[in-house]
Amino acid sequence: MMIKKLVNYIKNDELKIICTNISVNIINYDVIMDVEDTYVRLLHNNKQLLIKGNNLKLNKLLDREILITGNINKIEL
Repeated sequence: MMIKKLVNYIKNDELKIICTNISVNIINYDVIMDVEDTYVRLLHNNKQLLIKGNNLKLNKLLDREILITGNINKIEL
């Protein structure tokens, strides 16, 4: 049972978006397409994810995981 959960966790390819007041954590994106201080555009399964705001900064956490900080106004799928 525990090994099955571990394998599912490692193989999980589902896009996850975790929002807080000051950041957006995105897990399992495919490609970072554009990075500007007013928007960040990502790609996952040929679909675009657009984060809009001001003073946006990218922090790479792990492979296929980033943290975007700044004044985030909108997230579009």
